[in-house]
Amino acid sequence: MKVKGLVLLIFVLLVLIIAGVVGAQNSHLVLVNYLINDFSQQVKMSYVLGISFGLGFLVSSVLFLAYVFRLKWRIGSLERKNKKLSQVVPPK
Repeated sequence: MKVKGLVLLIFVLLVLIIAGVVGAQNSHLVLVNYLINDFSQQVKMSYVLGISFGLGFLVSSVLFLAYVFRLKWRIGSLERKNKKLSQVVPPK
């Protein structure tokens, strides 16, 4: 199972590298309008796509890590509660 995951990871990275190389050849200019102060600028399409992909990856990573940390905190609190409840009270 681990070898299969490693092969899949290498394949995905290879596809992303090829996509980046092919996308870098795109020299079309697009007009990017910012909502602040009516500032607009012409930028290469490959830059816009790269920045959009990077920001999407960053936002999804932050949300994923927040979810994982919340679950780990919940597991820890439930383990402490379980330990407290599982302590046997000696009979009197």
